[in-house]
Amino acid sequence: MLAFVADAHDADGPEALTRELLDRLTELFGCEYATYETHDWPRRVVTGYVTCSNEGAADDPPQQYPESYWVGSNSPHWMHGAFRKLSDVCSRRERERSRDTKEWNAEFRIVDKLGFRVGDRRTRSGLLHFDSQRRDFDERDRELALALRPHVEALWRKAASRRRLGELLAELERDGEPTPHAVVLLDPGGQIDQATAGAQRLLAEWFGVRDGRLPSELRDWLALARHGDRYTQRRNGSILTVESAGDSTLTLRTRTSVDAGLTPREREVLALVAEGLSNTEIAGRMWVAPSTVAKHLEQAYRKLGVRSRTAAVARLAKLPD
Repeated sequence: MLAFVADAHDADGPEALTRELLDRLTELFGCEYATYETHDWPRRVVTGYVTCSNEGAADDPPQQYPESYWVGSNSPHWMHGAFRKLSDVCSRRERERSRDTKEWNAEFRIVDKLGFRVGDRRTRSGLLHFDSQRRDFDERDRELALALRPHVEALWRKAASRRRLGELLAELERDGEPTPHAVVLLDPGGQIDQATAGAQRLLAEWFGVRDGRLPSELRDWLALARHGDRYTQRRNGSILTVESAGDSTLTLRTRTSVDAGLTPREREVLALVAEGLSNTEIAGRMWVAPSTVAKHLEQAYRKLGVRSRTAAVARLAKLPD
């Protein structure tokens, strides 16, 4: 097992385990089949499915499983707990009856199952399970599985990190903008793993988040979001856009709203500010009191979401005429 773990940690593919590694596990456990799956529970999606050589590619399941796979006491997704050995809960006669009547068991002639889950079933997880056609799994197999589980957990997290990095690089290459990106990488549990300085600033400004946690608004949206979906918020003439760039990556951007709601008088004041005039000079040019100029500026700042003359002028330059 130590040799297997060392070789598994040297792998750098998109999934924690390869077909070759699963073939070695079938020999280690003395069974016919070993299967590794990864799941996105909020979206009800199997995100990865790797089998040993005994189960051909044609036997791979569809990407979309029926709802019964994910819920219900009779779910065919038998591995509900963190660890399970089927022969602990069902007699050999019951398992043989199931083998002869249930479609998958009848095809593969399964009499016993053993498996364990890593990660979090409420969000994302990995599942490694073994199927035997002849013998029951015994205590030696149980101890072997329990010893293997922390290593598979580490492999699963390592693969998730590789996938997040790949998504990030793909997003940066796709966009090609010279300005720094505001990017958030999520851990398998759906919380913030890493965030750029720009992302941290936007999360603090728009959601008041400064503790490294994903805001509840984004968590709720992300539970149903698919690749490419966008979440938007509008405030003070600005728009925040959060895009799901993959299973574990979010990008954040802000832009000026097409219509900041400035009145013609407020635009006139800002145009004179852009010329470098003081409030007193603007008041003389417009034949109004300096306090009136100050009031126009105060209203314009609020609508543009800025706090200074320089920022207001910069924001105004991005508005349509």
